[in-house]
Amino acid sequence: MSPVTSGTAVPAAATLSLGALSDDDIRAGVQAALDRQVAARSRADRDAYMATIDQRNLTWRRIQGDAFSAQTAGGARAAGAHTATQLVRKELGYVKVWLDIASAGGGTATSRAVWVFRSGEAGWLHSEPLADELGYRKRRESEHVTLAYFGWDDDVIERIGGVADAAHTQVLERTGMSPNARATVSVNPTYASHSQLRGYGTWALYVPSTDQILIRSIESYGAGTTAPGETQEARLLVALTHEYAHLVNNHLIPTARMPKWMVEGFAEYVAENLRSGSLVGALRSGRSHTLDRASEIIEWGNDPSRGFTNADVDLAYAHAAHATAFFMQQYGRERFFALATDFAETRRWEDSFTRATGSAWSDFERSWLEWAKRRYGV
Repeated sequence: MSPVTSGTAVPAAATLSLGALSDDDIRAGVQAALDRQVAARSRADRDAYMATIDQRNLTWRRIQGDAFSAQTAGGARAAGAHTATQLVRKELGYVKVWLDIASAGGGTATSRAVWVFRSGEAGWLHSEPLADELGYRKRRESEHVTLAYFGWDDDVIERIGGVADAAHTQVLERTGMSPNARATVSVNPTYASHSQLRGYGTWALYVPSTDQILIRSIESYGAGTTAPGETQEARLLVALTHEYAHLVNNHLIPTARMPKWMVEGFAEYVAENLRSGSLVGALRSGRSHTLDRASEIIEWGNDPSRGFTNADVDLAYAHAAHATAFFMQQYGRERFFALATDFAETRRWEDSFTRATGSAWSDFERSWLEWAKRRYGV
C-alpha cells in the first residue's frame, strides 16, 4: 500500500549536491572528523570535540555536549578508534556512515554504529537533520501495525515494518494476546523528532494508556551500537517486543497498578530477554536481592539522587524477568494477571499472592531463586 503523506516538504533551496565528491573523498573527510573527535575525548578537550559537531541544531548540540561530559567524567583517558567503513548518500548533502568502534586498547572492532554527517565550512561534521529536513510525515500499514514516519526513513521503513510485524507475532505466540486496536509505531530518526525518547541506545518506548509505541529508526545515532555480527533489526525486535508487551498488558490492567517487577518482568519474558549473564554473575557472587528491591531499582533507574548504576538496573530487570519466567512455568499467564488484578483492587500484596497462587509470597521468593540456581548450575 502506498504511504499517506502530510506536513511540509523539504525546502528545495536547502539541497546540497555531493555529486562532485567520490565515496572515497567523503569517507576520508568523515574519517578526519572522527579522528578529531577521538583525539578530543582522549584529551578531554570540549571545545575541540564540539568543533566536530553540527552547530545548527540546538538539541543535537545539547545531546553531544552531554555525551562528551559523560565520556570524560573521569578526566582525560584514551578513547578507542572509530573507523568509517561504508556510507550511503542522503538528501540535502547528508551521508549515513557505518562505523567500526574499537576499545581504547585498540585491535578489532567491539561494536558498530551508524551516524550521520554533513559537510560544513570547516569540514565534515557529526550531525542530525533539522526538523524541516526530515521530509513529509507519512503513514504505512504493515500486516499488523500502522507505521508513522518521516520521508527521511523511506529507505529503511520496509525493514522496520518487518520488525514491527515480527514483534506482534512474538507477543501473540508468547501470550495469546494482541491489542484491541491496531498499534501505531512512531518511527523517530533524530533526538528532536520526539522528546519522550531519551537516552542513547533507548530503542523503544510504550506511551502509557495509548496504542502508540515510539521507536528509534534503525541506522540512527540514537539507536546506539550493536555487537559485531548483530543486526540493528535484531536489537530493535527485542526492544519493540518488550514495549508491545506493555501495550497488551495495559489493555488488561493498567501497568501503573502493578509492581514494577511484574510489569518489566512480563515484558522481558515475552521478548525472551532474560539477561541471564547478569543474574548468573549475581548468584555466583551472592548479590541477589528481593523482588521488592528490584521494583525499587526499576522505578528509579539510574537517577543520580538514588545512586543506582546501569549494572544495578540491568540486574533488577534480570531478577524480574527470571521471577516472571518461573511464575509462568509454575502458575501460568491467567494466574499472573489474576494476581495483578487482585492486587490492583486490594493493594494487599501477600494476601493477593496467596489467593492467586495458593502459595505464600515468602515461599515464592525463595523458590524462584532456587530454580534459577538449578537452571544455571550455580
